[in-house]
Amino acid sequence: MYYLDKTLGLTFLATLLLLFTGCNISDPGSSNDRKVSVKMKVQSSATSQKTSQTPSTQAIDSLTEIKLLVEELELESTFDEDSLDFEVDDLIVNLPLDGSEFELTSATVPDGVYDEFEMEMEGPDEDSNVQDPDFYNDSGDDDDDGYSIVIKGVYNGEDFIYRSKEDFELELEFNPPLEISNNTSPSIAINVDPSSWFKDSSGNDLDPNNPDNREKIEENIENSFEVEEDEDEEDEDDEDDDDDSDEDDDNDDDDDSDD
Repeated sequence: MYYLDKTLGLTFLATLLLLFTGCNISDPGSSNDRKVSVKMKVQSSATSQKTSQTPSTQAIDSLTEIKLLVEELELESTFDEDSLDFEVDDLIVNLPLDGSEFELTSATVPDGVYDEFEMEMEGPDEDSNVQDPDFYNDSGDDDDDGYSIVIKGVYNGEDFIYRSKEDFELELEFNPPLEISNNTSPSIAINVDPSSWFKDSSGNDLDPNNPDNREKIEENIENSFEVEEDEDEEDEDDEDDDDDSDEDDDNDDDDDSDD
């Protein structure tokens, strides 16, 4: 009887281990991993800064270039607070200002439900391998870690360049949460709206050359990002499924006709 109880106990423990192993949605060796891509685009409302308002209220004529230095992209699990790192390092993102979408990176992600996406932008340090000189101090001071964001544009008819040394750690929540399963293989869409970056709370322009405006500008930058599931890709997958279904129906009709 003692040996029977011991055998049953070992069997029960083995079953529990299998269950817990099966529930680890962040196991990199899982056979249920899905490829998930991370995309980014400028929202359409911000693709053009030009306006017919007078210069006294609208002095930012246009933004001509936006570059971000991305150091980390992570997905956070809903259930166990585990995370998956997309393993980017010194990734320079040159945002297309025409609103077109482009892929930042992709990774194999375990099935599960994810409720948060983290994005970190930091300036280069002594260990970085960033070749773009725009991200470094013009003085060449080695003690200066450089810039995380570089923005170029036209203010009051004159070219300007705004560079931030701020380390941006963005925690962006999915609403609804992102589900990755056997039936879905979604992409992650990061949307950014630069139209608010150089505005105060009343909608007036903030002079990018005035150091007193830096705190508000960087606050605006941090609040301009949002993340969501890329619905366009889901729709394309649904259309492909519908097309396959229609082809099957047509083939069935042809077979019935032959009979």
